[in-house]
Amino acid sequence: MIPSITDNHTRSTNRRRFLKAAGATGVAGFAGCLASGSEKTPPENETEGDGTVHGDSERPPSASTITLGGSMSLSGENADLGLLYRDAYELTINRINEAGGVEAGDGNTYTLDMILRDDESDPSRSEAIYRELVAKEDVDYLLGPYSSSVTLPASEVAAEAHRPMVSGGGASQEIHSQDNEWIFSLLPLADTYSHTSIDMAMAQSEPPSSAAILVENDLFSQSSAEGDRRKLRSAGIDIVVDETFPSETSDLSTLLERVQESDADVLILNAHEEHAIIAAEGMARRNIDVDMAMATVGALTDSFKEQTGANGDYWYGPSPWASTVDSEDAVFGSTSEFISAVNSEYGYDPDYHSAAGSAVVQTFQRAFAQVDEVTPTAVRDAIRTVQFDSLYGPIQFDDQRVIPRDMVVYQWQPDVGKQIVWPEGVRESDPIYPTPNWNER
Repeated sequence: MIPSITDNHTRSTNRRRFLKAAGATGVAGFAGCLASGSEKTPPENETEGDGTVHGDSERPPSASTITLGGSMSLSGENADLGLLYRDAYELTINRINEAGGVEAGDGNTYTLDMILRDDESDPSRSEAIYRELVAKEDVDYLLGPYSSSVTLPASEVAAEAHRPMVSGGGASQEIHSQDNEWIFSLLPLADTYSHTSIDMAMAQSEPPSSAAILVENDLFSQSSAEGDRRKLRSAGIDIVVDETFPSETSDLSTLLERVQESDADVLILNAHEEHAIIAAEGMARRNIDVDMAMATVGALTDSFKEQTGANGDYWYGPSPWASTVDSEDAVFGSTSEFISAVNSEYGYDPDYHSAAGSAVVQTFQRAFAQVDEVTPTAVRDAIRTVQFDSLYGPIQFDDQRVIPRDMVVYQWQPDVGKQIVWPEGVRESDPIYPTPNWNER
C-alpha cells in the first residue's frame, strides 16, 4: 500500500483548494510521503555538468518492487487538476497491489510503488524533478506531469535518459513532434479539443455565424486555438475576436468587453480551470451574452462549479471520456465502479483527468505483463503495441504515440448539473442552446 497523504485519507474539492492556496511549502512537505519505502540499489546513473542524464538504463528490477515516478501540479495554478491525477495514480496502484501486484512477463510478481513530487505547476521545477528521479532515485518508468508546458521538458528528459513516460495530461502537438519515441499520451492532440463542440453548435436550428477566441499564452492553449481557427473557418464561422492573454493574468475584463462589443455568437476559451472561473465570473458581472461559452479545459470539474455557482451554468466543455459509458476494467471492474471508488475514497466525482490517470498506471501494468525482461526499452516497445479495454475506454496508441478520440461535450445545466449533450448517441440531455440571456435567468 502507498502511505496515505492525509490521516483519514479523504479529500474533498475544498481540501484541494486549500492545498492550492497553501502553495509549495504546504504540499511539498507531505508529497514525499508517496515516495518508495523499499530499499534500492545505489544509483548507477550520473549526470554530466550540463545536466545530461547517463547511466545503465537496461537493468531489470533488483527487488520485488517496480517504482513509478514523476512530478505533478500539487500546488500552483494547476493544482486542482493535478491532484485528480495524484489521487487516480494512488488509488489504481493500491488496487493493483491489493489484488496481488503485477504478474510480469519475466515470471516474477512485483508490487508497484510511486514517487510523486510537487512541481508547483512549474516546467523548470518539473524537469529538475525528473532528472533527479532518473539519476538519483533509479526510477525507470515515468508518470507524466500535468499540462503540455510542463510535459514537454519532462518528456525530453525521458528521451535523453531512455525511460518510457506515459502521460495523461499533455496534449500539445509539440510534445509529439520531437521524434521522441519514449513519450506516450492518453489524450488526443490539443488541436482537436473544440471540434465536437463546434459541430454541436452547427447542428442547432440557429447555428452561430461568429466566434470569439481567447487564448492563454501556454503551449496547450496555443495548440488548441490553432485547431479552433481551422475548424471555425471550415464551418464558415467568422472569427471576430482572437486575443491572447498571459498565463499569470487574473483579470480578463478588457478581453471580455471586446467579446461583448463584437456581439460574437460563440466564445471559446482556450485555457485552464483558473481562467475558466475568471471568465465565468466576469461574464456574469458584465451581463455578456453569447449563445455558447466553452472552455477547452477546466470547466467540467466540481471545483469549477463550486466556485462559480449559478454563473457556471450553461458552460460547455469537451471530454475524451464519457462517464456514462460503463466500460469493463481489469482493475476496478467497470467505469461505474471506478467512479464509486473515487467518490468513496476522496469525496468527489472523477472527470476525464482522473480516468486518464488510472489508465496511465494500467498501461504500465499491461506492458510489464508482456515483456520477457522488465527493462525500459522492452517496456517502451510493449507500450507501442499494448491494446486493452479500460474504464477510460480502449487503449491503443497510434503512430504518433497518442490515442486519437472524438470528444463528447458536457454542459452544466440548472437543477440537473453536468450533462453529456453531444453526440446524440450518448447524450444525457439536449443542449440548452442558445444560452439564455442574463436578464432571462
